[in-house]
Amino acid sequence: MGEYAQDANALILLIGVLLLLFKFFITGEIRYPVSNFTNHTFLIFLGWIFIGFVVNIPDVIPSYFKQTSGINRFLRQLFSLVLSSILFFVFYYNVISYVGKQKILILIRKTFLVSLIIVSIYGFLEFLILRAGLSQLIPLINLFDYIPFVDVRLDTRLERLSSITYEPPALAMYLITVAGWMFSYILTDKGLKKFIPTILVLSLALLSGSRTSLVVVLFQFIVFLINIFSLKKYSKLVFRIFVGTCSIIFLISVFNYKTVREFVDEKSDSLDFTNMKDNVSNQSRLGIQYTSLLIFKENPVFGVGYGQQAFHAEHKYPYWAVKNNWEFEQKYLNERVRSFPPGYNVYTRLLAETGIIGLLLFVFFIWSFFYQANELKKDNQNKIMGIIIIVSMSGFTLNWLQIDSFRMYGVWLCLALLCFLYNKKKENTNVV
Repeated sequence: MGEYAQDANALILLIGVLLLLFKFFITGEIRYPVSNFTNHTFLIFLGWIFIGFVVNIPDVIPSYFKQTSGINRFLRQLFSLVLSSILFFVFYYNVISYVGKQKILILIRKTFLVSLIIVSIYGFLEFLILRAGLSQLIPLINLFDYIPFVDVRLDTRLERLSSITYEPPALAMYLITVAGWMFSYILTDKGLKKFIPTILVLSLALLSGSRTSLVVVLFQFIVFLINIFSLKKYSKLVFRIFVGTCSIIFLISVFNYKTVREFVDEKSDSLDFTNMKDNVSNQSRLGIQYTSLLIFKENPVFGVGYGQQAFHAEHKYPYWAVKNNWEFEQKYLNERVRSFPPGYNVYTRLLAETGIIGLLLFVFFIWSFFYQANELKKDNQNKIMGIIIIVSMSGFTLNWLQIDSFRMYGVWLCLALLCFLYNKKKENTNVV
């Protein structure tokens, strides 16, 4: 399963794909959005990946690194991409088509809300144990071991939260995925309870210790407020949220100034991405991204072939990235460790592997995503879903600045929703 090996949910989705294929063999029917513009742009990008591979075959065949050939690496990376963007996407689309437009928003939100409650209970217990020193709660948190696929682990060294996921970045990815859906309760529910899902998401993002969740989720919340502020019905609500948030921050700062200052200093240090002296992670990230740009400079049009960046980067990493860096010594340049070094940025990775044309095609795919979601937002019947997709994609697009994987299930779920709702919108227009 490669990079999907740690994702238990991938196994569940694979079962769904197999059931869908079984249904296809029995009935000969399967639904696919053949006429959607955004989906077409991605398929064009996928076609360019094949062209780039064919052009680079003379260099791909002799490539060998970490006990893996260039051909093997391409096929594994292609499988990873197709699994999420084609197989899982088609599965999502067929399930959404079966559930129908009226129930899909309610069903997905309730599923995410239930999961958020479980994640929050574990996360806050984790916070009390690691940060507040309440070790007597450990027997209570160990009860989560009875949930399938969950393995209770406490990060006593860095004191970062991961909740029921296997690491803090996975918790960040979860929060980014559910954020737009949880924020939307503000638009549909009544009373103070409509703010609870949003408060849970923002609290976990703030307390987790993950820079990604803090920056991206806050960015998503700002995007959400901007989108609903443009709607006259919610402009007063945005103003109240802004005033209320500022008032709470002011009161906390006045009555607990020392703690707030220490917290702000801690977060400022963690967000200083240029600090490579005290942060090996920053050193590796910037070094690998810089190396990707060096590879792009030598192969600007077609790149070096999808999945081939690490083969060309092995002898190009700058000295300042490798010096006193245990990650390169023990993992990224260690031939005994078969996992390849991450690219840490999908945009620089695509520049290196697919060239400027590949990157432009991918950026065009992202633009078309936002364009069609914004068109949905203009339709009163699809307004809420349009905002959710815009908020979700804004988070995924920003998150791609620090990961190089397409294994973000929320992207392809949003694409399936976008295709389904857009097709329904066109059908209603044609009927009229």
